[in-house]
Amino acid sequence: MRMIVLSMMLVVGGSSVAPGRSDVTNGIWMDPGGDAVIRRTDVGNDAVLPLEFEPIDLLRIHLEGWEPFVPTVDPYEGVVVVDDADLVRMQIVLDGLVNPPGPLAIDGFDYIPDIFGDRPVYGFFEIDIDDNDETGGELMAQARDRYLANVGRFGQSPEGSISDRMVRNGDDLDANFFSDPQFERTGGEFSLVMCGCFTPTIVSQDGDMDSIFDEGETWIVRGRFFERFTSFQNKSSLFGGMQAGLFDPIVELQFAHDPIANQTTVTFVYPITNEGAAGLAGEFPEPIDSSLLNQTSIEEAIDDLIWGASFATGPLAVLVNGWDEATVSGFRQPAQWHVRALLGTAPIVSDTSALFVWTDTGFDEIVGDLNNDDLSNSQDSQVIADAIADRDGTASDADGTVDGQVTIANFGFEFDLLDLNGDGVIAENDMLFPECQADLNNDGTLNFFDISAFLNAYAAQSPNGDFNSDGTFNFFDISAFLIAFSSGCS
Repeated sequence: MRMIVLSMMLVVGGSSVAPGRSDVTNGIWMDPGGDAVIRRTDVGNDAVLPLEFEPIDLLRIHLEGWEPFVPTVDPYEGVVVVDDADLVRMQIVLDGLVNPPGPLAIDGFDYIPDIFGDRPVYGFFEIDIDDNDETGGELMAQARDRYLANVGRFGQSPEGSISDRMVRNGDDLDANFFSDPQFERTGGEFSLVMCGCFTPTIVSQDGDMDSIFDEGETWIVRGRFFERFTSFQNKSSLFGGMQAGLFDPIVELQFAHDPIANQTTVTFVYPITNEGAAGLAGEFPEPIDSSLLNQTSIEEAIDDLIWGASFATGPLAVLVNGWDEATVSGFRQPAQWHVRALLGTAPIVSDTSALFVWTDTGFDEIVGDLNNDDLSNSQDSQVIADAIADRDGTASDADGTVDGQVTIANFGFEFDLLDLNGDGVIAENDMLFPECQADLNNDGTLNFFDISAFLNAYAAQSPNGDFNSDGTFNFFDISAFLIAFSSGCS
């Protein structure tokens, strides 16, 4: 029996890991399939979606150095480059048929989210190229629509110290950069954005050619989908973007639906160096300059960032701290970059209180880690119990009655991390771990006999062996039991 328990510990690496955690290997970021849920952000929490809308589900992201076979003809076919890449390829794989994003009446454009189909994707895919969570990010109001301001809607916390910066409830959302939590500091210097800020241009399409993205079709669309963090605009010398100082070149995305796998892959290929830009254009390399009207690259944006960082003050100085000492050529291994994702869709009808309906996030997250210890266990359930005891029937409870639960005011627009199931109420059904769940023989202590009871139940595939109650018997039941066992009984 002891050897079996030791084997169980080896299987989970000796750590308490919550089911549903993502993984990354060689630039491939994995997100669990089937975890997408609808999280509205409007004041009334009743934003209108297409009938029986299926939440957009992120499956994985590939972020790699890239070399096309024939760059001037087809930049999307090629091979992965490990070191000193001149191009980066980013692939976002989504479950089902997902359409390119239409305009959302921003900056004078019309509100037609479903111009290319009734399942448009919106979101922000933040890229940390210097492996430093302390730098990069956005200031309000852009920060409200980024990862750290919304991951708590899903009852999840990012692993590591950056969870200190996530928004946990509506009170955390303020315009004071220096107040905690500093959700503005996401670590991302660049982002692939599907914001509805413009109407994408269809470069090419196949299929029935009706300008609706259908099953089995492959399109290329063009627009300002890629940007350096916009908060740096006032210290930048760049020109040629949407506004002076912005690095938001016009780029192309490929949307391709695989009818067999029923997945949509969004692919972005962009130059890291001006040599890479020249290769895509079939031209000679141009020197790094401040213009977005000729060859552009990530190195060109970094060169401008290095130059302007020394002039930054206030909140911006925090976001660019240390960049004035960086080197332009030190960022040519995209597989080592970090990515965080927030994605969803938009309401059919424009809602002035919110642009987006979020459905998924990634990566390296822990469901139900409420006390910020990178674990999900009964101690987190106790956090919920304590919050209900403290807030039920008080001014912090929107229904104003003592009823064993706490109703969140302005739900949709605001939220609370403790509301793990996202129904607008903090209640007992948000507790992932009942009191002393691992005490399988109900004697009030956790010991060898509980381990034995679990192993016997797991081997017999009886209910106590299905520890996470998902109807299957696998690694996640073993992991969940070990987490509960290690947390002890209070």
